[in-house]
Amino acid sequence: MNDFFNQIRIVLFEKPFDFSGRSPRKEYWSFWLFTQLTFLPLLFLSLRARPLAIFLIIYYLILLIPTLAVTVRRLHDVNKSAFWLIGFAPFALLAYSSLLFLSLIAPDNQTAVQMDILQIFLYSIFIFAIFALTLWWCFPIFMFLVEEGNKEENRYGPNK
Repeated sequence: MNDFFNQIRIVLFEKPFDFSGRSPRKEYWSFWLFTQLTFLPLLFLSLRARPLAIFLIIYYLILLIPTLAVTVRRLHDVNKSAFWLIGFAPFALLAYSSLLFLSLIAPDNQTAVQMDILQIFLYSIFIFAIFALTLWWCFPIFMFLVEEGNKEENRYGPNK
């Protein structure tokens, strides 16, 4: 458990803006677990009380750069370039903007609007298409993130 918090400390306080070098799997996945365990309660609270959503947004913005940095270093550990993430950006923006669009057009609880079967079908196709495109691009990146790092020195530095 102490090693888990040590990995979080490294990502958040020692290397939050360091996009060079390498990060082992343990460092990346410890930080990922930490962000998920802290993000989910904030998400739940913000869904229950909408004014608390500002804390969720601030938390997300605070963790954005350290998350990108540790992901780039993790890709470096398997001898891959950070340019893999640049290709992911359009798909991520498409997914987030589509969710925003759907939340804006969704009826609120006070004015219940009934949707016909065609609208439900079209929304389902739209959501499935966004999900499939995002998953298609994310799968190689996910495989790189779970892959064991190079044991020898690579173009990004020595193994830790």
